[in-house]
Amino acid sequence: MTDAVDTATTTASGNESATSEAVTTEQQTAATEQGQQQAQQTQQEKQEQQAAAPVVPEAYSFSNLPDGYSISDEQLAAFSPVLKELGLTQEQADKLVAFDVQRSLAAQEASQQQAVEFRNKQVGEWETALRSDADFGGANFEANVAVAQQFLTDFGSPELSAFLAESGLGSHPEVVRMFHKAGKELGEGKLHRTSTEIPKAEMTIVDAFK
Repeated sequence: MTDAVDTATTTASGNESATSEAVTTEQQTAATEQGQQQAQQTQQEKQEQQAAAPVVPEAYSFSNLPDGYSISDEQLAAFSPVLKELGLTQEQADKLVAFDVQRSLAAQEASQQQAVEFRNKQVGEWETALRSDADFGGANFEANVAVAQQFLTDFGSPELSAFLAESGLGSHPEVVRMFHKAGKELGEGKLHRTSTEIPKAEMTIVDAFK
């Protein structure tokens, strides 16, 4: 009977050992599979991160810029390192430049508008001064202006007339007085041309005073 008990005990112990080894093997297999899955997941995440990472170009290029805005090679060389340091892609850099384009053109437009307003204000003040001038203005204003304009027409050039009109200097009191005086003296025979006749269409103001 003792032998039977020993045999049963030995058999049970062997079964438990086999069961334990089987469980251990399954655990090891499961652990290995889990490790492989984690490694694959980690690798996949790295690949996704690399794919999602912004691509910083070796060199930035900006084309199709609007009229009135340009980027010189020197400017591009100066701020390209900053763009790279910020890790900007070409698309992101394009958006940044587009914003600067709007800012720059708006500033230019505002500056031009201010210049036009200043010019118009100045011209108005000059014309008011001429009209109220005791010698030039008053009832004789229109006639005196006509003499000055005729002198400019006869001895000036289209380019000079355009410059005086665009800049507003054609309304400067001293400029108008000079043209008026020259035209008046020429009409009275006090101002003479050069000995070599020059057609009026080609004569300049400088020629008129020779």
